[in-house]
Amino acid sequence: MQHKLKTILSTLSLCLLASTAACFAQELNLKVLGDKNQGFWVTVYDAEKPLLQNNGEFSMHLSNLDLSVQHEITSWKASSYSQTSNGFNLEKDMYLPEFDANLSIRVDYEIIDPQLIRKTVHLFQPSMPNLYYSLEEKNIPAEVPHQYVTFEHENFPGGLVHELYPSAGFITNNNKVVGFLTDPGYKNEFTRTTRRRFSGRGGGMIGMRILPDPNLLSVASRKEQLSGNNYIKYTFGEFYNLDRGNTSSLDLSANYKKEGKVSVSRNNSLIEISFDQPGKAGIQLITPFEDQQLYTISFRAKGDVPVALKLYRIQNGEIKEELEHGIKYIDNFPVTSDSLTQFKGSILLPYIENDSVMLFLGKTSKKKGSLILRDLQLVQHEPFTQAYNNLPLGDTIVKTTYIFSEPWKDHKAYKIATQTKLAEGMGFKGTEIEKMLYANYQMMTWITGIDNLKPFNVPNLNYSPDMYNRDTFWSVISTHNKRLNISIWNQWANTQTSRGAIGTIITPYMGSIEAKDNEATIEWLVWALLNKRRFNAELPVEKIRKAANYILNEFDPDKDGICESHFSMSQVDVMEYHPKTDRMAVNQGMFAVALKTIQALGIEIDSTYVQKAESEYVKFYDPKRKHLLFDRDYPDLITLTDLIPEFLSLWVFDHAMLTDEMIINHLDQFPVLNRMEDAPYPEMGTTAPICIRLTKDAKGYSYMDADYQPFGEFGKINYADDSRDGFYYNGGSWLRAEYSAYVVGLKHGWEKAEKRMKNRLWAEMNLNPNWPYSKEFIPTKWSTYDDWWPSTRGLSWNVFVLMTNEFANLRTPDMDPDYRKL
Repeated sequence: MQHKLKTILSTLSLCLLASTAACFAQELNLKVLGDKNQGFWVTVYDAEKPLLQNNGEFSMHLSNLDLSVQHEITSWKASSYSQTSNGFNLEKDMYLPEFDANLSIRVDYEIIDPQLIRKTVHLFQPSMPNLYYSLEEKNIPAEVPHQYVTFEHENFPGGLVHELYPSAGFITNNNKVVGFLTDPGYKNEFTRTTRRRFSGRGGGMIGMRILPDPNLLSVASRKEQLSGNNYIKYTFGEFYNLDRGNTSSLDLSANYKKEGKVSVSRNNSLIEISFDQPGKAGIQLITPFEDQQLYTISFRAKGDVPVALKLYRIQNGEIKEELEHGIKYIDNFPVTSDSLTQFKGSILLPYIENDSVMLFLGKTSKKKGSLILRDLQLVQHEPFTQAYNNLPLGDTIVKTTYIFSEPWKDHKAYKIATQTKLAEGMGFKGTEIEKMLYANYQMMTWITGIDNLKPFNVPNLNYSPDMYNRDTFWSVISTHNKRLNISIWNQWANTQTSRGAIGTIITPYMGSIEAKDNEATIEWLVWALLNKRRFNAELPVEKIRKAANYILNEFDPDKDGICESHFSMSQVDVMEYHPKTDRMAVNQGMFAVALKTIQALGIEIDSTYVQKAESEYVKFYDPKRKHLLFDRDYPDLITLTDLIPEFLSLWVFDHAMLTDEMIINHLDQFPVLNRMEDAPYPEMGTTAPICIRLTKDAKGYSYMDADYQPFGEFGKINYADDSRDGFYYNGGSWLRAEYSAYVVGLKHGWEKAEKRMKNRLWAEMNLNPNWPYSKEFIPTKWSTYDDWWPSTRGLSWNVFVLMTNEFANLRTPDMDPDYRKL
């Protein structure tokens, strides 16, 4: 039953707040339904037209810690409600006899603007040390939707939504889209990890047995929709246990196809493969997999070459991209010749547009040899589900989601809206591209695991589950979020080795011993200084001193001010140097920044030593070539990463190491590619290559090849046939490095800086209309959008654009909601 008078007053009040003009236009508003007997709940309207027909606010599963007592709350409704200036608060105190515990719940609705609503669930229990819980928010369309839409699919059929960005919506019959968003995982306590590293070094990624939050976002299945059951649902705090529950074995086809030069014999469960040539070779099998399902693949293997296992989408006999979810990059699963080694990994198969799935088993290494495979099995799961979110004694736990609506234009507009609306819902202010980068970063930041709720930031889903040191540095320092900056910095502090080095990777569910002489320890110290300045953080003195000593002793043991290292101190890290090299400009520049940072942290260093290190960085400028030398052995190569030390020196210390002339000449050498007529400045290109070879012909540049590239075997293999011209570090355009270099140019008086900055941000949003979001890199030489690498989608560290724009006085700190909280 609807409370008509109170509802009318509430609606009128909200209309007045939204503005008179907006009240007569279509806009979101809220109405309270129910009564004291059945309880109260809120539903969402577009003007006077209902958008949802929910019958409650959420459902909840609770259990005690030994799982001996379980309780369900279905379609929770409030016992009372109150009106606020821009929404409603609903409340109810409950007694749970199953646990002899009290539970207080409040649900807040807030109209942020006429197109956006925030919903916040507050949970509080003062009765027992802890409870496990999962919480389900189901939104039911008031009318049968015209279609469902997700971030990656314009017409989504239904089922679990495991995609780049967790958003879904439905399109109404009057052509409006109603979308649903969630706060990031570090706030709403979920993770999107589906795989882990193998034991030992290398081997690839294997799907896990315990899958946290696989059903975080789901849409009514095809079968449910046919029966009239439509919904979009978020489920927080639930994991699947694949070693419990029901399973069914799948029949494998007896037919297989050879790939490469191989000899194959198959006898029941035994498969023997002999490889007569180096390179990728093996067998291809079409699996009976269907999307929206969970599977396990297992076998035992022995032989004298490592096993490669890959899953590919296949359509009309054409092999498409490798699947991302679960098993990935398995090129070198280690086996021995004298005993069988077990392989067992899960596969979460999302919607793949009715493609088939092809299984490849064999090898990708250069070695010849043979493999014996036994008991190859495919199993489908009906997994056992369990709650894992914690409701501790005396703490208030919060879950926040968002609802937005706007006229449906196209899928690109929807993708952009899901990002900008999330940023606005979280209180962020900025341009459209800034909102998109902020939201993308938020969706790449979740909890570490079901037993570790510490914040965790991954570069993108392709690099997941690993948290990389330099990626988190550039990502997290971009915002004024004290919690993330302190917590994640402290996690890196805990990786410090006995020598003082900071680790390169933190990977959940497995370990990593990688701590080396790259830029990780330097960036950790810069981050420490920023945390001290911005948040008055108390730093661990001994760890700081230990890291400083590591830098001083590792990079310059003879104290001549010249930096030597086994690795590049930039993202261009595809080469290892033996013996250590001193021929890289970026390394010398980062070493100079490190010395300044150590001084600023209160550790005494002779100023003449710092000046010597800085002067050695300046010497990398070649006045004849008019650019910094990326590598003295390859003087025709030029990179944008060589200006990152200058950026850090300007930003952190307000000190220029290089002259205006050096910076302007260096930037003027870069070709600008991907020229587009609808860019802000169509007379110039929209992207510049991160690394390029300068030539003296009319073109003025060329990509690297097998003969002229500084990356050893990697370069010879990958850059030999021009197939990667314009991709990755052979001329790909990386937003963070490129934009930071342009801001360096801006500070040094480069007249082209502002135009290049605007064009590059335009390219991130618009160059590929199918991908209007952050990317690892944009190719600078390509024919069709199909050439772009799917693995590059959604990179987190491009959010550093926010901080570069602050430094360039294009935005202010108070546009960040976390700065306003500080």
